[in-house]
Parts: sequence; C-alpha cells; structure tokens
Amino acid sequence: MDVKAQAQDFIEKWVFEDSKKVKIAFFGQPGAGKSSLINELVGKNVTATGNMTDTTKTAQIIEHNEVLFVDLPGYDTSEFPANKYFNSFNPLQYDLFVCVFNEKLQEADKVFFKILQQAKRQCIFVRNKADGIYDNQKSLAELQVEITDDICWQLTDTVKVLFTSCKQTLPIEQRGIAALQEEIIFRLEPALGDKFLRNVRAYSQEILVQKKQETIKAINKAMLIAAGNGLNPIFGVDMGIDAKIMSMMYERIRKSFAISEEEITKGSATDNMLQLIARGVKKETITKGLKKIMTKEMQERLVKYIPIMGQLVSVGLGAGTMYYLGVEYTEACFAYAKKRLETEIKLRVQ
Repeated sequence: MDVKAQAQDFIEKWVFEDSKKVKIAFFGQPGAGKSSLINELVGKNVTATGNMTDTTKTAQIIEHNEVLFVDLPGYDTSEFPANKYFNSFNPLQYDLFVCVFNEKLQEADKVFFKILQQAKRQCIFVRNKADGIYDNQKSLAELQVEITDDICWQLTDTVKVLFTSCKQTLPIEQRGIAALQEEIIFRLEPALGDKFLRNVRAYSQEILVQKKQETIKAINKAMLIAAGNGLNPIFGVDMGIDAKIMSMMYERIRKSFAISEEEITKGSATDNMLQLIARGVKKETITKGLKKIMTKEMQERLVKYIPIMGQLVSVGLGAGTMYYLGVEYTEACFAYAKKRLETEIKLRVQ
C-alpha cells in the first residue's frame, strides 16, 4: 500500500471510530420534560418538546454527533402493553437509562426499572422541574431528601436521585444539568463516557476541564491509529491529505467545545481567540499553517515534542506536528469556551 493510500485508510478508520454511537434511553411519565432535558444536555434544540402531553407516541431517536438519545414511549400503555413493549423497542440494547419524573413515579416506571435491574442495566433517576419544588415550612435540601427517601421507598431499593430544571432563566449552577452530565459519564463505560463528554454542552468549569483532557486524549489516540497504520510521519504525504486530516481534527475539537462555524463567523472580527480558532475552519488557512510549521525552525522545535499517552515515546516529526497543532487548537477553544461560560454565568446571576 502506498503512503497516500495509507493516509486515506487512516482517515476511514478515524471516521469509523466516530460511527460507534453512545446510546442513552430516556423514559418516564408524560410531561416530565424528557425532550427538554435532552435539549439541555446537548445545549441546543434537537427534538420536539410538548406541554404536559405525551409527545412521544413512538421511540424518538435523536442523533447528536456521536450520541444517540432515545426518548422511549411509556411502558405498559394501551398502545404499548407490557407483553409487546420489549419486542417493539428492544430497550435492553441501550448503554444507559434515565428515568425522568415530575412529582411521583408511575407504577409502570417502577416495573420497568425492576426489569432493568434484573438485566443489570444502569439507570439514573431524575426529578425534573425541580424549580417548582417548594414548601414554606422546609428548606429545599430537606425537600430533596424527602423526595429521595420516598423514591427509595417506592422502589424498595436505595437509589440516587438527581434534581434538574430546564428553566433557562435560572443560574446555571442551580439547574443541575452539570451534575446529571457527571453522573452519566460516571455510569457509562470509560470509552463511552469520553464520547458522551465531548458531545454535550459544558455547564460547569469542571466539565470544561474534563472536555479539554478528553480532547487531548483523543488527539493521542489519533496519533496511535496513525502509527499503527504505518503513517509515521503523518505529514509530508500530500498537502491536500495533510489539510484534510487537520481539518477533521480541528472540527472535532470545535464540536467538543460546542463552537459553531456560525459563532466563529459572527464574532471573529472582534475576538482575538475566535480569530485564532477561525484559522482551523478554511482549507487555505490550514494549508498555510502546515507550510509554516514545516519550516526548518519549526522542525527543530518539534523534533523533541514527544508525548503519547503520557509515555516518552518518539513518534516522529509528523505525529509530533499533529499533536502540537491539536493541543494548540484545543487550548484556544478551551480558553474561548471558558470565557463564554463565565459570561453566561454572570448574565444569569444579574
């Protein structure tokens, strides 16, 4: 196989890695806000929402990059009775389950949870619309303990209950979305948790830092795929292929930090960080950057650039260049996303 064919094979393997989706199923009572919660996790509207009605008459599959969110219809209803439900939706195929409720659990949800429990599947309980929990005789913390205790009593099992709100006028830290993201990452297998992490919006500094760490880990992984594919060094094969590889990497990094091309276009004229990020959008600027980094001066600086999975392993100038450019771009995207999050938090507090 010639070098260009190896490069193309590397790209195809990289794309195939993205095709493996994380599958998360949401179930619960009508009007509990499952669709709204999915929108909040992603950071944009990706599915229809309803107002106190069951808008999900069939399983809705919402694909967002590397994650499939599945909004399941109610279990053991007149339309989908218990004896037909599993044949209709095969729910045990999913990686994780999220039970979303408002007020009390339905009996059908308790039965469905017991089935999941017997199948040794992970399930997270979420009391949504938590901004409506109020009692002038008790604190919010006391009420949340009462609700959790009641859920455990109903299920005859000890479970953790998370409290969320999709009300966007509330301060970000009061909405519980970041805590739900953390729990989902914790409950998923590590590789799936990493994928979920890089495809959801950051609502906290902690999630943002985790995104940065996962992005750099993904760059390392790409380097290892390249090395295993015989591409060492990666660059110098063909400027068009080199630019395609870097364009894919830059796009992945932007998606991880939820930075859209529209956002870049609107703000790059006045924002220095966005100007730097914009260089990774167009092929001509990527090619220009690659030519610059291949100068003798840059080569001398990059010869000693050797991090792969924390090990001191020399991987050649090409892979070192890929790592250097990827980390540089990650730092720029992280800095911009951090500034954007801080601004959002300030606006919600005011």
